[in-house]
Amino acid sequence: MIGALWTGISGLASQQKALDNESNNIANVNTIGYKASRISFADQIYQDRIGKGSTVLDAEKLYTQGGTKLTGVNYDMALYGDGFFTVINKNTLGTAETFYTRAGNFRMGDNGTLQDSAGNEVQGWMMTAIDSQNDVTSTNPNTSVFTNDYTKLLGSKIIRHDTYVETVTAKATDYTLTAKSDSTTVFSGDGAKTKSAKISDIEEAIKDYTSWLQKLKDQPDGLFDTTSAQISQINFKSGTDSIIGTDGDQIYAYINGEKKSQNFIVSTASQALKTELFTSLSASEITDYGLVDPGTVAVPIALTPAQNAAYDKLAGKIATYKALADNISTIPGLVATMAIDSGHVDNLSLSETYTNSTKNADVLKGIIQIKSLIPGQAFRISEIGEVASGTTLQGNFQTKAEASTVSGTTGLATSKEALSKLITGKQQDVYTAADLKIGTTTTFEYGINIYDKELGKNIPVPNNGANPPVMAPISITPVASIDDIVAGINIDPSLSKYVNARNVNGNLVINTLDSNYDVEFTGSMKGDPTIVGTFEPLDVNANYSGRKGAGAEFIEIINKVDQTASKGSLQLRLDTLGISDSAFGEFSVDSTGLITMKQDGAEFAIGQVAVAVFNNNRGLNPIGNNLLAKTNESGDPVYNINNNKTAEIKSKTLELSTADLSESLVNLMVFQRAFEANAKSITTADELLTTLIGLKR
Repeated sequence: MIGALWTGISGLASQQKALDNESNNIANVNTIGYKASRISFADQIYQDRIGKGSTVLDAEKLYTQGGTKLTGVNYDMALYGDGFFTVINKNTLGTAETFYTRAGNFRMGDNGTLQDSAGNEVQGWMMTAIDSQNDVTSTNPNTSVFTNDYTKLLGSKIIRHDTYVETVTAKATDYTLTAKSDSTTVFSGDGAKTKSAKISDIEEAIKDYTSWLQKLKDQPDGLFDTTSAQISQINFKSGTDSIIGTDGDQIYAYINGEKKSQNFIVSTASQALKTELFTSLSASEITDYGLVDPGTVAVPIALTPAQNAAYDKLAGKIATYKALADNISTIPGLVATMAIDSGHVDNLSLSETYTNSTKNADVLKGIIQIKSLIPGQAFRISEIGEVASGTTLQGNFQTKAEASTVSGTTGLATSKEALSKLITGKQQDVYTAADLKIGTTTTFEYGINIYDKELGKNIPVPNNGANPPVMAPISITPVASIDDIVAGINIDPSLSKYVNARNVNGNLVINTLDSNYDVEFTGSMKGDPTIVGTFEPLDVNANYSGRKGAGAEFIEIINKVDQTASKGSLQLRLDTLGISDSAFGEFSVDSTGLITMKQDGAEFAIGQVAVAVFNNNRGLNPIGNNLLAKTNESGDPVYNINNNKTAEIKSKTLELSTADLSESLVNLMVFQRAFEANAKSITTADELLTTLIGLKR
């Protein structure tokens, strides 16, 4: 009978625990991510084949999939399948404990990290810190993040590689506002572009850039065929072979099936042009053109109308060739310039090198060089010629374009550089002969203040080598023409490292190089007409100077999420991450846990939620607040790249509790009846024991 008492007591204790467990299930019927638990009963030790009651071995969690509820809240996540979110509880002592949970009702904390409702920070693969030297391409040295000034989104793609995810995003300031037409007074025949042509060039380059982004996204490690920037030359017949020379005559070129033509421009040759041509052309050319000595500007020789007409005809041809080059430059993605070969002849050769030249004698050769501004974008020339009085004289043309195979990364980098150049463009300082007072000023000093990319600061060039350096301008003397200043600047090794000087249509043009096209400089030009050291500042011509491109700013940022790196708290603020000066964007997460923030049309991959899996989920120890701790029984968590072989993450969704209210209510009644029955066995045993005691009396 004493045994029956203890057996009943064990039954009471077991059923009480079962009631406690079921009450906990009922209490958590609305707890997000809660997993219902059940009691595992076991019978106790036997004596003479009679058991001594029951005990509770475990209150085990049942890790079955809970139902899901679409909430529409951006930060809500639900796990569908096996796995747990990882969170860290950082305490005031600076240490941190790692826990696991199925509850995905997350939020952005005050410090910008992704947190659960208790303030624990969600763990995952963090975005790698942006390296301003290697991950940012900016034409403004003072800007390394996206600001409100960058209103034009050029392209943005999230690219998945084997072990990392990168986002490539490019923006620009409003190039439609900063673009200006090049002055044809200065740049005719030298790639002069209208404002609309510059904008069209940029739009073509954007298409090329976005196509490379798509290629890289589709095949991150693929190889693609491309060509370098195409360069072609066209050559109109010159000398006695040329047939244009009167009003109504025309020159033309078919490019990509489109006819670009220019009517003969009737012109009157100035005395300066006459003198220049007579002194620059060869004796045979002078004879071919029917020229006679016109004298100098100071002492001209009176010519007959027929003799003047010969010069006027050449002036018209020069203007006509330049005008056609300017017309060709309106084709999106192309630029045309007057050019000359090293031998100064008018025959084309693929082995020859052609350089830009607007010198009148060179222009008369009739060679126009056409370049593609976008690498890999080919163009086709099908016919060129001159037309006069119904007669057509065909010219020549040639193209040299080398095909190559490049990676998507290389192709994108080349496309980016071309786009950046068109948006920004080289700085061009222009001085006219009048600005420089050529003829009266014979000695010049010149130096610049320019941003040095390697040093990361502005420096004077040339300088005295002191700390800080002081400008030590070069001296150019004697100066009789623009060409003397051009030679003086280009021969100086310190200046030629940063800028290049050219004579363009009789004007001094100083521009940055291809290698530092995006930097700005301030030139200091001084002239001394007396050669006694009384130098006076000479201002750059504000009407003609500016940017060769659109004069806007370009920036590209590449940010990465490395899935082989250690995991940590996920930062969501774009300003803290060094992407933008504006903190917030539109949060979203995909099925692999990749977190993106969308801001002003650009979407950035900024982290990836890590999903942990265990060998034995039931071995995890529940500690409250929806948290579980690992144990020796559960084993260590395992993480897979891209959360492969783990639960799928559903965004804007929460996993509901697996507690079943109806089942729990039934269980309560069952456990209640069992408790009452065990109590009855105790009272029965007690009554029998009382009877026995009474018999003794």
